[in-house]
Amino acid sequence: MAKTHWKKLRNPDYIGAYAIDPGTEPVYTIKLVRNEMVVGADGKKEECTVMHFHENVKPMILNSENSKTLEKMFATPYIEEWAGRRVRLFVKRIKAFGEMVDALRIRPKEPEAANVPRPAFTPASPNWERAVCSLRDGATSIEKIREKFTLSEEHAALMLEQATEEDGGHDAE
Repeated sequence: MAKTHWKKLRNPDYIGAYAIDPGTEPVYTIKLVRNEMVVGADGKKEECTVMHFHENVKPMILNSENSKTLEKMFATPYIEEWAGRRVRLFVKRIKAFGEMVDALRIRPKEPEAANVPRPAFTPASPNWERAVCSLRDGATSIEKIREKFTLSEEHAALMLEQATEEDGGHDAE
């Protein structure tokens, strides 16, 4: 039977540790990060950094620790460059205000894109010739190309054929 954390009943405007079901680590895609005026439970207004998600979940107030995690993870301090990137949230027990509390944290490694279709790689793709040359030179393989792209059996065979041609698939001069 699912349990309900008492803080969920208060319906705050922002996601918190209470919103993460025990044993889960949800993954969300960043829509944008910006400063916003936030009204605390005590009615006090404060400007905070807030991260919004593409998924239908409440935004997250970013504290300094989570902001530093994002900067390291994405190798950039610029919030505009975080948009479209994915984060995995988890709950960590920390000591704060003299007691142990649950805190919402971001895993320091960007999650793999699950169920996100890879773009098709065809002879019309902009980097087709470069990939053929890399394949011929041994710098890549069909398997490596398939890690990033969808490559049909027919196109894989064509790519291998072009890579093994004496002139690299180009007309002789």
